[in-house]
This record gives sequence, structure tokens and C-alpha cells, in this order.
Amino acid sequence: MRAKNIHLDAHRQEITRKIPGFPVSCYHTTFRSDTYDYIDWHWHVEFQLCLTVSGSVLWHTEAEQTEVPAGQGIFINSQRVHMVRPVRKEASFFYLDIPPDFICPTRDGGLYEHSVLPVLQASALHRKLITPQTEKGREIHRLLNEMAAVFDEKTEGYEFVLAGHVFQIWKSLRELLAEEIGSTQGSTDERFRDLLLYLQKNYGSAMRLDEMATHIGLSRSECCRYFKKHAGQTISAYLLQYRIDESMYLLTETDRTIAQIAQDCGFSQQSYYAKKFREQTGMTPGQYRERMKANLS
Repeated sequence: MRAKNIHLDAHRQEITRKIPGFPVSCYHTTFRSDTYDYIDWHWHVEFQLCLTVSGSVLWHTEAEQTEVPAGQGIFINSQRVHMVRPVRKEASFFYLDIPPDFICPTRDGGLYEHSVLPVLQASALHRKLITPQTEKGREIHRLLNEMAAVFDEKTEGYEFVLAGHVFQIWKSLRELLAEEIGSTQGSTDERFRDLLLYLQKNYGSAMRLDEMATHIGLSRSECCRYFKKHAGQTISAYLLQYRIDESMYLLTETDRTIAQIAQDCGFSQQSYYAKKFREQTGMTPGQYRERMKANLS
């Protein structure tokens, strides 16, 4: 599968897309069967809500997986590492990214301390499934659907309508999150984030497990267990997937030879690269390059 092109800084923080002159981000995303889409591990400061419009989407957060079918939504807390992929080959969803400072620009008052700060500090709150089975869930779904329509139409002054809906959503969401906010059991993503960053910075070269483990302050065996617990797959499986994904980008966006791409993505042998590429995509690297060129023409 090929990761969708989202903008990330050097620390895998997403640089979210803003409406010009407006701090809140709204956008549609579609996974397509012919492009093998998914969204790789990343994080952002903004609170995020996603409403699945068609298909079903699997969200991975720290040591958790949540399937969100059409008609349901999910909340992702600020600064939580997460990854998204379709359950099947196609799905679409509407995103809303809300900067914490948009909800309450000043941090020295009671509103911030009671409405925003408890969510930011809730270590156990990585994500929350939002279903229409609850009153607050139905209200959030209604508001997100209305926001999607307003965003698509973009009539004069639509930004004010979006802003009003954001505050209504936060009011309902804050009540929906009350139980999770009260929990003190949880963990942070910093070590997992550091390990992901290390793998993604060094994927093009041979990597030693002891170097990875030392980088995050664990033993070799602890490092392997830690990554599998949080990512749901082994380090080697993730690294293979990431290398194949990066090679897909190079096959589409550059004229490098397949041999050069294999080497640049950390494969010592082109034959092994071609074998693993075919296992993941059902085609050779050359066939994939030709298909992508045909799609762009």
C-alpha cells in the first residue's frame, strides 16, 4: 500500500492544511483501490474528528485499533501518534482539525482550565469512537455532516458558519469525553514517536536492532516487544512496508532505475525487492510504474 502524501515536518508532525486566513482545517480524503492508499504514522497538535462517509476505516493509535464504518466518527486527541488505512480497498471520510488555541485563545482563565486542558492532559485518551447511538454522538454527527456541506458549497461567509459549528461540536464532545478525562491510566507516545522517526530517517540503510534499542533506551528484546505492542506488527514488517511505500513514491515521481530505487530504499538485492513488492501489490515495480503513468496521463 502507498502512503497518502500528507505534509510532515522532521519530527513526523503533520503540517495540517488550513483554509486560507482561517485556523481550522476541513477536508475530504478518499482511499482508492488503484493507488493502494493509507496514511502512515504521524501526529499533530490539533484535535481531530473524522466522519467516515463510505466504506470502513481502521485507525491505529498506541496499542489500539478502532474500525470506523460509514456513518460513524472518531476523535483523535492532540499529539497522539496514529495511522489510518481502509478496511477494504476503498473508503472516504471528512476531516476536521481544531487547534486547541482556537477553542480558547487565552490560557489564564477558567474556560481553558475546565474545557481544554483536561482533554490535553488525559493520558488515557488517545481516541474516542463517536457513534449515533448516543445523544451527543448524534449531535456531533449532524454538525460534522453540516460542516461538510458548508465546506463544499463555500458560500459567502461560510467560515463563520464553520466556526460556530466547531464550538457546538466541542461542547458536545467535551461532555462525551467526561469518562475518559477522569481516567488516570494511560501512556504517552514519545518513545514510540522517537522509534518511528528513527526508522523513517534511516530506512535507506542497513539498520541494527541494538542501535534501535539504544536509541530509545531499551534492550533488544524489550525494543521488539515494545514496537509490536504499539504498532501491531514487528519492526521488520513495518520497515519492509515503509521501504516498499517509499519505493512506490520514487517509481511514480522520479526516473530512477528500479535497481537504483531498490538500493535507495534499503534493499541490497533487486530480486528480493521485486519479490516483496509483488507480494504487497500483486505486480512488479515496472508494472506499477506503468500503471501510475497511465493514471496520470
